[in-house]
Amino acid sequence: MKVIAPMSVTDSEVTSTNIAATVHPVWDAGTTYAANDQVYMTGLSGKAYRTVFESQLGSNLGNDPSADDGTNWIEIGATDRFKPFDRKIADTVSKATSITYQITPSSLVTGIAFFGLDAESVRVQIYDAGLTEVFDETHDLVDDTEIVDWFEYFTWDGIYDSEALFTGVPGYSGHRIDITISAPTGTASVGQIVLGRVHNLGTTLDGTGIGSEDFSTKERDTFGNAILIEKPFADTVDFQFSFPTRDARRIKRVLDGIRATPSVYFANDDMTEFGTTVFGFFQNYSVPLGHGGTSFATLEIEGLV
Repeated sequence: MKVIAPMSVTDSEVTSTNIAATVHPVWDAGTTYAANDQVYMTGLSGKAYRTVFESQLGSNLGNDPSADDGTNWIEIGATDRFKPFDRKIADTVSKATSITYQITPSSLVTGIAFFGLDAESVRVQIYDAGLTEVFDETHDLVDDTEIVDWFEYFTWDGIYDSEALFTGVPGYSGHRIDITISAPTGTASVGQIVLGRVHNLGTTLDGTGIGSEDFSTKERDTFGNAILIEKPFADTVDFQFSFPTRDARRIKRVLDGIRATPSVYFANDDMTEFGTTVFGFFQNYSVPLGHGGTSFATLEIEGLV
């Protein structure tokens, strides 16, 4: 079992992209805003990206959007360019044929994960400080696991993975990471791009389970007819894993460091087909210590929407 502890991606890390910067003025306490005017703010707690707010009334003067309760301003989210880094998988960014990002990380990156993909392939290239290519890997997103016979082969409608995971990435601080999300004959989309350092927590065991938490509402009217309102759902994974007892302090240190940070949890580099890769958080954890040198633990992860 492993986890990617993510880095924050800011204006300074994104050195190039083909996603146009959304034009919004920065909020100014001395400016009067009309209803539906949009502004952005930076430096908000827990948000490394530009956050957009929309005015809810006319003659909006001196009301700080970041401290508002929704009366004067509502938060719209990140600008298009930074949607892949705003921790909202469902809020995607799209562009015809391809999406490209060039990122110069300010910290070590050994893993990159993608969620909410709608594309044919994802390519990651890394260049060192001298612009020598040191990594080049492409993941084909075609999912052909349903093709089990000739009938399925000829009737297959084309299914693509919505996730991609790259590990063993030599993304040292100051290196250049080039990302290309391709859909040559259509529109490429991505919900989240997560970059960070991979930490090994232990060995994934039998009994690890996947599921989902559905936020749709299901009610019945006075005649018993079902009223279903579809809403988003979150992936969940209950990890069962083992680890050398002597690693308990290190594991606790890793988990404590990301306790309030959505991170990427996965079973192993070669086990992505099991559906255990999830971008989310844990509520609490307990790491029991074993007498024989090996300990066994459970970690429940709830994914982001």
